[in-house]
Amino acid sequence: MEAKKLAQAAPLPFQLSLRIRHPSIDPAELSREFGIEPEHCFRAGDPRPTRIRGAGAALHAESYWLGELLPAGASREASFLEHPRVGSLREPLGATAAQRLSWALLWTARLFFKTNGERLRAIRAEGGNVTLLVTISTDELRSFSLTPEISRTLSDFDIAVEIEFAPD
Repeated sequence: MEAKKLAQAAPLPFQLSLRIRHPSIDPAELSREFGIEPEHCFRAGDPRPTRIRGAGAALHAESYWLGELLPAGASREASFLEHPRVGSLREPLGATAAQRLSWALLWTARLFFKTNGERLRAIRAEGGNVTLLVTISTDELRSFSLTPEISRTLSDFDIAVEIEFAPD
């Protein structure tokens, strides 16, 4: 039996990432606790690459962990959007994408931050910083809503939000 070729999934029009800076935490500990493999991380005291030849070894002054948050069950499969007959539907689909972003933010606020709230508060109490990064494709998404419930939850956990608009 021959295996079917799967269509390459189109990326979501947004990405949610969690960024943590901390004076000394082990990034591997965060990965285990959150069940997320980081996109980028390093530990305080680890050697830092230098661009200056012959310079002494520089060390990272703080730990850093950056991981993508993807709502459970969120699908990246949207290859149907590439079909030429779908062109006239792009505007309504953009509204759907905005609703998906609002849903993803709500999921993140309700589930992830509430589930991991004690740990996130401990990170802040130890001198760390927690930020939710929202990267939005301006080619796919023009606007979205940040509901009071989402704002309240992020505020309750002292989580900063950074929004980056990125053309595809």
